[in-house]
Amino acid sequence: MARPRKLQEDLRIYQVNIRLTETEKLKADEQAEMAGLSVANWLRTAAFSKKTLQVKVSPMHRTYYRQLVGIGSNVNQLARKINQNQYPKIYQQLLDVKSLLIKINEIFQE
Repeated sequence: MARPRKLQEDLRIYQVNIRLTETEKLKADEQAEMAGLSVANWLRTAAFSKKTLQVKVSPMHRTYYRQLVGIGSNVNQLARKINQNQYPKIYQQLLDVKSLLIKINEIFQE
């Protein structure tokens, strides 16, 4: 089965050529890649859309965010135990969480 034809008003039949400097081209490429779009689609969206383009998060940063969420959950559990006067039992866990947070901070500082 063939793909249905687009309506005449939906066809992109006009072409606009622009010239960019090397810096502008690199910036357009970078922005388009961060938005997960082609340069043409990024430029079209940036020109005609009132909303700001959403930057997609890289898989590496997504992994870091998941780890931070897990650490935050652990910190909440530890705080709860501290508030229940179970502090001596969890002192080592607090030190482990502290060392993990220091390592993550060092990674983001690089």
